[in-house]
Amino acid sequence: MPLLRNADLLRPFLAVARKGNLSAAAREMSVSQPALTKSVRKLEQLAGVALFDRRARGMTLTPSGTALLAHARLIEAQCRFAAAEIEAIARGEVGAIRIGAGPYWGPTLVPLAVARLHERFPKLRVDLEVGVNTVVLPKLFAGDLDLVMSALPSASALPPGIEMEDFGEFHLRVLAGRHHPLQRKRRVTVADLARHPWVLYQHDQDTLDKLTQVLRAGGRGAPDVRVVTTSLHAVMQFLKSGLYLACLADAYMRAMPEPDVAIVPFGREIWSFPSGALYHASLRNFTPVAGLIDALRELFPDPRRQPRAARPRR
Repeated sequence: MPLLRNADLLRPFLAVARKGNLSAAAREMSVSQPALTKSVRKLEQLAGVALFDRRARGMTLTPSGTALLAHARLIEAQCRFAAAEIEAIARGEVGAIRIGAGPYWGPTLVPLAVARLHERFPKLRVDLEVGVNTVVLPKLFAGDLDLVMSALPSASALPPGIEMEDFGEFHLRVLAGRHHPLQRKRRVTVADLARHPWVLYQHDQDTLDKLTQVLRAGGRGAPDVRVVTTSLHAVMQFLKSGLYLACLADAYMRAMPEPDVAIVPFGREIWSFPSGALYHASLRNFTPVAGLIDALRELFPDPRRQPRAARPRR
């Protein structure tokens, strides 16, 4: 019997089983008696057996009806529990939200927004994974993450059911430690960039490709990547040594300024891209997701406040 496809027929069955007659069950369900009778008969046709004995004084369950009653009551209870749990999750009282975040969002605004979220929903569990797009976006598309804050791909690259909100444009700049030789120059050239080793964060192929394009457009080869690390803290430590260069969004330097790291005076960005939120459309009305996005918009810095390149040392 294709019961799951006709689960709505269990409600009239349960009403008749409780009341023992059609008229009382119809009143309970606020439907007409003929409509209720039709639903009960359809369920019996699908089951292939009689579920009720019709008597002058009412209706009683047959052995088959009694067997179905136990399961129908369990299904009714589970539906009630599911509705209560969904409602609680929607209010943020229980449940979890799985967040992916790019190199800028993960160590800066997402923790602040989550703290605000926990003021409203203290029992909400948050799982946060920080990574570049090639790490976090496949997990979002596969359903392993609920929401990602990162560089936004083109709309044509999104699978069905994924929505995105643009927060603003990010600009990828070349960074170096304050004591790096390039920080003493007034104007850094492509040839200068090509002469020094680089640190790459998380095998970020998008950044590597854009940097390579810039160097090759200036007649140079691919960058000399000497270090690849999954730690942003390690990137900063490598830069502070004064030996390496790296590419990061200028927004990161606004949010997490390092006194010993600065943008080099290259005079142009390596890459610009929109950044913001991507999430499953089915979670659009999930209160914690909406609350997190609202908090991030409030925290998002004014894009007009650009970090400055280091002044050349005399």
